[in-house]
Amino acid sequence: MVRHVLESIGQFAASALLLLAVNSIHVIFAANLDTDYRDAVALFEKRDVVSRGNAMSLLEKNLQQKADHLESQALISYIYAHEAYVLAQIGEPASEYQNSATAFSKAVLAQQPQNLFARKTNLVLLMMAGNMIDARKTLEATVTDNETDADMWYLLALVSEGEKANKAIAKALTLKPDHVWIHSDMAFRALKMGEIAVAEKWAKALEAQRPGVPESDLLNAAIAAAKKDKKRAKEFWGKFIRKAPDSSLANKIAASAKKNSP
Repeated sequence: MVRHVLESIGQFAASALLLLAVNSIHVIFAANLDTDYRDAVALFEKRDVVSRGNAMSLLEKNLQQKADHLESQALISYIYAHEAYVLAQIGEPASEYQNSATAFSKAVLAQQPQNLFARKTNLVLLMMAGNMIDARKTLEATVTDNETDADMWYLLALVSEGEKANKAIAKALTLKPDHVWIHSDMAFRALKMGEIAVAEKWAKALEAQRPGVPESDLLNAAIAAAKKDKKRAKEFWGKFIRKAPDSSLANKIAASAKKNSP
């Protein structure tokens, strides 16, 4: 009888230890996902092309391990939308990023309607689709003087005009003076309008805020190309490639150049 009791206790102890081990692995696994997510947020906040790519890789790894990790879905939706927007600005196709951003943001908003990353994804996608009216209505209804997110202010600037747009850009840069996206986007917008001097101003401001950032070389390459200075354009493009060889920007532009070469 005693032996039977001891055997039962031993079996129970073994089962308990196994359950404890499984639970511990689950806790460690969840902690790693959350840690990688926080690291991805920190990387994305830097906004340069290399940091964005590293953040994307962390989140994609998270989602391979746990496809329904909501926080990772939300952030990667915004990174994909951001990437699609940047590529579109330089005339490169980005439908795969847009489609992925749409899918992830819908999944997140179905469970967390107020998730900021997913909401910003929707706004960027609306703008890319040319639906500025709905984007402006949403932003004007949500962005107040107490808004502390620089992106929201910049998005508001993009759908506004005149002094209202200028004030929104100023507010965004007050909140985040070294915002890579704002500086580079404003420079590319100026180039599209043929305002090379304005583009140079934004490029110099970015270099002052974030010395050595890859986007500075990309901007300088585009500015040199606008000036018909092929030598300088090639020089700056080479610098960009060396700093961000694996970026989607480098790959897309290089592929287009190869396709269009005689």
